Amino acid sequence: MSNAIEKNIVKKISKMSFEESMVRLEEISQILSSQKINLDQMIELYEEGSALKEHCATRLEEAKMKIEKVLDNKNSQ
Repeated sequence: MSNAIEKNIVKKISKMSFEESMVRLEEISQILSSQKINLDQMIELYEEGSALKEHCATRLEEAKMKIEKVLDNKNSQ
């Protein structure tokens, strides 16, 4: 995958919600499981899936930190 395409995918993913990312990950999983695509397409989907996984992990970590901050504020009052 070229750098321009990869940057485009990362930019698109960065605008996605956690839920949208999870739906797309499920779609990719189903497509890869079907094995009805060629190797180049599989690689592209795998790369997209990896970027989506990283995006989801980041979003979850951000949510965790927000919750911890709220709990800390509540406990310090």
